[in-house]
Amino acid sequence: MCYDVIMDPVTISLAMGVASKAFSAIKQGFAVGRDIEQMSGDIGRWMGAVSDVDNAEKQAKNPPLFGKLFKAGSIEEAALAAYAAKKKLEEQRYELKIFLNMTHGPQAYDELLHMEGQIRKDRQRTVYKQQQLRRQIGEGIAWLFLVLVVGGFILLVASIWFKKAHADGYKYKPKSLTRQQKINNGTIILPVMTTCRLKIQKVFKDKMACIYVGAQKTYELEFTDIHIGCPRKYKCKLNPNGKEPSIDQVMESLRSISK
Repeated sequence: MCYDVIMDPVTISLAMGVASKAFSAIKQGFAVGRDIEQMSGDIGRWMGAVSDVDNAEKQAKNPPLFGKLFKAGSIEEAALAAYAAKKKLEEQRYELKIFLNMTHGPQAYDELLHMEGQIRKDRQRTVYKQQQLRRQIGEGIAWLFLVLVVGGFILLVASIWFKKAHADGYKYKPKSLTRQQKINNGTIILPVMTTCRLKIQKVFKDKMACIYVGAQKTYELEFTDIHIGCPRKYKCKLNPNGKEPSIDQVMESLRSISK
């Protein structure tokens, strides 16, 4: 029995056909008095088919992701076919157990179970592992093809849009940033402010010079009219370790302003 056990209803039906044919041969053998050794070939084919149906049912219960996405209907059909096949095989197994118990005793059925276990192991090692490898390779190729198709479609759409945009003379212009956005990204750096307090004020004619001092020796010199006067304090830019204006320079500046 050298067919591939692929998870589909047709293959499950094929396995059931092999099992039913082998089971009919086994029943005929018992009817004419043949012993187990003479029917080993038919028994082996029947057990192989049983193992194949069990394997198909396991695949139906745990299908690959690609099958879940694109072959959900086939998986459901395979699961139903495997379930019906297992029920039929259970009936055949029960009949086979009765035949063996009546003709060869209970020990013969235990030996049959041992033989079946060995057949399952052999098929798992030789047949099912190779089929699983082929399925994995096939699924990998299918996913690769799908990725290439989707990627190609995206590139095609992007190419059409790009050509259309250039044909219409469209040029992309980035949106201007607001002042707050420029502050957030560091394009505009706000100065550090401090409170400058009035330290000295000088008067010359109708003008006044106001000297202010702030944190970290920040000094500011402001000029104003006498009727306005010098504010007691205001917010000024932090300028650490500044040089305090001299009184002589202040008076000289006042004289030059008053001319």
